[in-house]
Amino acid sequence: MAWRGVLCAVAALTLVGCASPSSEDDEFLYLAVGASDAVGVGATPLTNGYVYLIADELEDRGQDVQLLNLGIPGADVTLIENAVRAALRTGLQPDLVTIWVGANDVIEGDDADDFETRLANMLDQLRDRTSAFIVIANLPDLTELPRFEEDPISSVTRERIRAFNNAIEDQADEYDVPVVDLAGEEVEDRYVSDVDGFHPSDAGHRRLAELFLEVILPEVVTSGHLRPS
Repeated sequence: MAWRGVLCAVAALTLVGCASPSSEDDEFLYLAVGASDAVGVGATPLTNGYVYLIADELEDRGQDVQLLNLGIPGADVTLIENAVRAALRTGLQPDLVTIWVGANDVIEGDDADDFETRLANMLDQLRDRTSAFIVIANLPDLTELPRFEEDPISSVTRERIRAFNNAIEDQADEYDVPVVDLAGEEVEDRYVSDVDGFHPSDAGHRRLAELFLEVILPEVVTSGHLRPS
């Protein structure tokens, strides 16, 4: 891997050990926002996670890619929003931002309206402080994951998942952010980790990367950020 991976640990509003606020002129700065999936949990090794696969593909398109991974295992949207806020205060200027949030909020029983408010705040900050191309994914049907098929919990229902996806869709429309439609993807066992029945497997991470790249590549290539291969 030629790209330079940066994994940041974030506690509350404190950002620890991250990249410099701006990258060199010939670098493409990719900011990945999410929870444990963004870190690569479920993949073997972690660098087979979807975020790293996206960075690999962008690197193959002909320009140095600097990855700032704000994946925070177990985080809900509040912690993730705080991490993004802290990163942007450093003057960070990403070219690309990918966002996948909401699953932990659903599981924890959080309110969809509160989630939407936090998501709106995050997107507002990114729009106000950067000129990045932003892509967000919605949630697949979590009830079909082996973890919840075998041990259902009251907070994980199709009704709640729809409410969170409606929140994602509404704010994506508000901020002109394309959506990677994971809700329209069938949840297949091969895409789910055998270890916990929840996180993506290696195949699942590859599929996630493919779906994100279907949205990302036409934009970043035609915009001139990256040279076509």
